[in-house]
Amino acid sequence: MHNVLTVTLNPTLDVATSVDRLIDHEKLRCAPEQEQIGGGGINVAQLLHAFGADVQALLTTGGYRGQEIERHLIGDGLHFLSVAITEESRQCFTVYERTTDREFRFILPGPTLSELDAEQILSQIEQNIPQQWLVLSGSLAPGLPDDFYAQIIDRARLKYPQIKILVDAAGVPLKKALSQGVDIIKPSLGEFEALKGSPFSDLVECVSFARELIQKEQVKIVALTLGAQGALMIDATTALKVDALAVTVTSTVGAGDSFVGGLLWSLANGGSLQQAAAIGTAASAAALQTQGKLGFDPATILATSTQVLVTPLPVIR
Repeated sequence: MHNVLTVTLNPTLDVATSVDRLIDHEKLRCAPEQEQIGGGGINVAQLLHAFGADVQALLTTGGYRGQEIERHLIGDGLHFLSVAITEESRQCFTVYERTTDREFRFILPGPTLSELDAEQILSQIEQNIPQQWLVLSGSLAPGLPDDFYAQIIDRARLKYPQIKILVDAAGVPLKKALSQGVDIIKPSLGEFEALKGSPFSDLVECVSFARELIQKEQVKIVALTLGAQGALMIDATTALKVDALAVTVTSTVGAGDSFVGGLLWSLANGGSLQQAAAIGTAASAAALQTQGKLGFDPATILATSTQVLVTPLPVIR
């Protein structure tokens, strides 16, 4: 059994290209397309695999695109389990506007899964639950109930009560997962505000709300990403402000997932919260500088992590 299982319920065969400018009603001559596999859990698994972690990715696949996703994963040497679905796996695409350095991401909904698909997914997860870490990352596919992540957590805990669970989701699926109690969540600021039900006026309010969730035993660590403003890392005794690295951003695809992968790798190897935050930030910076297929050099990421500024904040109880 692998040490880490990542779950991706709506993977995608992504296509990225670039143009000088996006102009409506014009034929736009694009650069050659770059193809990559997308989906939160897959991206997390790719980074962990690059760092030598014992990780397996579970994902759904259907049709020609599903076969292409599997082909890419085999080529990458990533251990994976695919759950066959009836409908075609989705495709999303990204266009980079070279003259403005703007990126446009087009996210399609993907296949609608049936009750049979859902039960097959749960069965495969149950059979392959690791004893150490379960990562639930990305959107639910259409057709799956809002509590599907919560169902997975329930089944995982029945098999291994001490399993650690990281959830990177949004909206009602995140709220339902929190009701089960998890170890780590990684919301963006917008997702965290949606969870609270109102905007935050400052970082103090962010820390205060995270501490509420921790005190209710819904989560142990909140890794709140703030885009260009960096991140906050909050547990029961510590609150850290993590500055983003100053890099030239060419794509935001996979940046948040890379943060999760670096964070998880560090924590799983005994790193402190501060070390995990720095490595996650360095991994995210690597993704921000990459167009097309994500690639990770562990030595570079670890070296870059020493440049990340992490500042303790006053603990709010």
